[in-house]
Amino acid sequence: MDLCERWAEWNRLRGQVPAWHPVGVVVDADGPVVRRHYGTHGAVEHAPLVSGTDIAVLVRVQQEAFAERGEPVEWKVYGHDSPELEPALTAAGFTAGWERSVLIAGPLRDEDRGTPPVEVADRPAELPRQGVHNLYGVRDQAERARQVAVGSPGPHAMPYAEMIADGASDDGDVFIEVLLEDGLVVAVAWMHAEEGSPFAVVGGLTRDDADFVKACTDGWRRRWRGTALLAEADGLLRARLLEAGFSEAATVRSYHWSPPDAPETTRPAQFLDWLHEDGPLWDRFYADFDFKPSTTYRPAITDPSPSAVWNLHSHHRLVPDLPAELDAIVRRGLLAATQPGEFVYWLDWQHNGYRYDPRRTDLPGRPPRPGEGTYPNGDYYLHLTDDLRLGTFGHPWEQTLTVWGATLLAAVEGELTELLGEPVRHRH
Repeated sequence: MDLCERWAEWNRLRGQVPAWHPVGVVVDADGPVVRRHYGTHGAVEHAPLVSGTDIAVLVRVQQEAFAERGEPVEWKVYGHDSPELEPALTAAGFTAGWERSVLIAGPLRDEDRGTPPVEVADRPAELPRQGVHNLYGVRDQAERARQVAVGSPGPHAMPYAEMIADGASDDGDVFIEVLLEDGLVVAVAWMHAEEGSPFAVVGGLTRDDADFVKACTDGWRRRWRGTALLAEADGLLRARLLEAGFSEAATVRSYHWSPPDAPETTRPAQFLDWLHEDGPLWDRFYADFDFKPSTTYRPAITDPSPSAVWNLHSHHRLVPDLPAELDAIVRRGLLAATQPGEFVYWLDWQHNGYRYDPRRTDLPGRPPRPGEGTYPNGDYYLHLTDDLRLGTFGHPWEQTLTVWGATLLAAVEGELTELLGEPVRHRH
């Protein structure tokens, strides 16, 4: 497949509602336009606009949708888009921003694949003085990598913090490469790929020297065989990507508009980055609750004070939809027991975790609350606050639900007892 064919394929994908989108993001389809609402900001994507489209009306409708949510919006205009689009955006108050080249690199040919580099996780005792490695093999360097990436001025097709916030899905993942010098992270590169997609998106690179750019992009192309890489770049980074095997397919310019209302400062629901958040939160739970995960060890935690533990097993067959009823009680309790603006964390042992604002989820125009709920369906499920002062712990093998924290117990104890009977354990 040549460059023109790949670019035509990319254009066919524009304006389609994605099969997967990040946690906490609402995706709305409006004719040829797909809007992404993050709470903190928004973005517009659309298919090439056909002749006869009233572009001024199209722009105004999107503007009104973002104004209703108080979200600043970015609208990307490609070089081959309708010549009427940029004047319509300018007339509506949008401001032109950066301009970049859109670059595409096809999969590596078999003769160019070579031997994939050994990741740090495979041979930690043999770290070279310099080398490019996958960040997930060096968790202790994660904070250093974040500082390097966030501190880099760009330009980046997607800021590091945004790509980390988007997180992983069942069908894709974020890949982060780091350059180590004397054991320290000095440069970071990141990309996102989805299983089944013909393109993987290069988010950014904080260094533009030729060796680093080629090592990262070649590594990604080896990892995702049969998948093309898509990048946006200008200046020296553009030149380095061209040297590394990319070809220019188009140009793209950003247009920006902000409504008068201040946007929210956080997404209403978020994927938990295990490098910085999920892992450390689990570490604190292990320590503070003496957590001993086991299919046979009962109980798995030391009951905190105050807390109550209910038996789930004997009621599962008696209540037609026990998981839903249980979850509804806990959801109301968490809403009553937490403070405005406070996040609740949902943890699933050895799986992805999330956090969400119970006051900004499960509402019209808002994202659903993430996670699988309260009933422990085959694994330990937890709802808890960051300070661990209150929460729920579902034990799948003991078939119990532990609730702790005075305010949460006060909110749910009566309903849970009515649904499940008297607690089997109680600690004041």
